[in-house]
Amino acid sequence: MEKFSINVSGDVLKIVLDGKFGDEDIASFGAAYQQAVGKINPAQVTLELDARNMGVITPDKQEKLKGFFILYKQTGFRKVVLRMEDSAILSMQVRRLAKEAGIADFEIK
Repeated sequence: MEKFSINVSGDVLKIVLDGKFGDEDIASFGAAYQQAVGKINPAQVTLELDARNMGVITPDKQEKLKGFFILYKQTGFRKVVLRMEDSAILSMQVRRLAKEAGIADFEIK
């Protein structure tokens, strides 16, 4: 079962992440993401990541997540919004990775 869903609705590309990602999940996500982005104009779209069901990011997955943040930045979304549970550890991890990836217009809700 896939641990993510990707949907476009109006000017929002919504990605829901569910649980911890393994290497196979990361590869599958990358392909689905590219397919979804090919159908939109990212400069007019807000990327909304729903990570409320995502666990703490293990050290071996942090670089891969940072790579996806770099990909989001390169895609050129109007804005990136992340929805997540109230977890200080996860919030710190995500903020650091987004900053390292150079995402300026980033919001956590």
